[in-house]
Parts: sequence; C-alpha cells; structure tokens
Amino acid sequence: MARVKCIYKPSDYPGNPDEATKNELQALFEHLCPGEPKAEPHAGYALLAQSPGLALNIAKLGDHIVRDMPWTQRRDLRELAIQALNLHYKCDFSFQAHLTYAQVCGITLEQQAAIPYWRTSNLFNDEQRLVIEYTFAVVSGDVPSDLFSKIVEKYGERGAIEFSAAIAWWSFWDMILNAARPEFTFERAKPLPGDSKELTGYGKQ
Repeated sequence: MARVKCIYKPSDYPGNPDEATKNELQALFEHLCPGEPKAEPHAGYALLAQSPGLALNIAKLGDHIVRDMPWTQRRDLRELAIQALNLHYKCDFSFQAHLTYAQVCGITLEQQAAIPYWRTSNLFNDEQRLVIEYTFAVVSGDVPSDLFSKIVEKYGERGAIEFSAAIAWWSFWDMILNAARPEFTFERAKPLPGDSKELTGYGKQ
C-alpha cells in the first residue's frame, strides 16, 4: 500500500477540497485522460495528484518530453536509458512497469536483464552501450568530459541536453515512486492514454 493516498479520480481526493483545488483536479484529469472519463492515470500521477496544480504542470512538461522532444522519439534508446536508471535507483515499480513497454519499443527482456553487464554483454551494439554508459554517469553525478564529448558527437549539443533531460525526467519519477511506494499492479502502471497510442502492442502478453 502506498504511503499516501493515490488519487485515481477527482472523488478520491481526501477531505473537502476547496473550490480552487476542485478546479485543479478537474483540469488535471481532463489533461491526463482527455475524452476518456473512465480512464485512470498511472500510479505516479495518482500520487502527484495530491498536489493537483503541481501534477498538471508536471504533466504538461511530460507531454513535451515524452511525445515531442526529438531525442526521446528513438523509443528503443529511451527505454534502454529508463531501464538503466531504474536499476540504478532500485525502482522496482518503474522497472516492472517498463518491461513490456520496452519490448514493444525494441529492447528485449534479455537485454533488460543484461544491463548490469553492458560492458561485456554481446546483446548490445556500440550505440546502446554508449546510452547505458551515459545514463549511469549522469545519475551518478559524474560525467567525464570525454564521455560527454561522445554524446555531443553522436547526437549534437541539443541532443546531449535532451538526453540529459530525459534521464532527469525519469529519475524524478523513480524518486517519487521510491518515496511513496505505491503497490505495483499492471493496471496501475500503464502509460497515459496519449503516451501509449502509438504502441499498439503494449499490454498484449
């Protein structure tokens, strides 16, 4: 059980919220699940919804990072980086949530299991090794100059910043999830409707 109440729909909000909070909740859920009144957000946003204004602004930032930012549109590399940082932060919830999602994006279960052995595993190509190495360096707080130069050479200066921002974004979620500890279920870990529409195989076993 999560350490705080998860808000999966506006009526879950505890107590008697004031009018401003009610309006924020309505705006948040309309943004997260537009046109789908019965849909519910994943557990991460259900936690953030304790502060609905914060959650709404985070969601708007997430829309750009996940759906629009050029670097993250390489979904295979994005998911590889996410699973690497999930391992670093020991965030079991997020790692489990991305197992199937990463497969749909092109990262096999074998590759996900081999991330700790990225230096020697033959399951990764050179670009994938670079993504894993950079992810681990960023989350450690120590990015060597030569490694950053490789990232700039590969993705350009804009790509290097966007890649770094993507690592920071999913690290943010790991910190929230590790602190509040929601219970993992497949239904509570699905991506938002807008994030999963392009992944037609997601959720199929």
